[in-house]
Amino acid sequence: MDNWNILLETTADGFTTATVLEVPDVKIKDETKTGAVEKIQQLLQKRLAKAEIIQILMPIQSLASDNPLMKFAGIFQDDPDFLEIIQEIRAEREDDSEI
Repeated sequence: MDNWNILLETTADGFTTATVLEVPDVKIKDETKTGAVEKIQQLLQKRLAKAEIIQILMPIQSLASDNPLMKFAGIFQDDPDFLEIIQEIRAEREDDSEI
């Protein structure tokens, strides 16, 4: 038994729409929340009865090597002046957010 995330939304006409977040095209509409949950469970069971879930291994290409700006990443890491500037910017932003 697996857990599935179901999004329940009340529509303007008072119905409840249920959508399986992991499989967004599995969606139903019902007059009640309870009915929507029951129907979405049945619909998902039907869908999975004819399906197979597998895992595949995908190599992930590093984006860092493709971005020429990455050579600048971290250049101010040990710069005490830069740290002070960042702290001043944060303090200004906090002051601005209180207005």
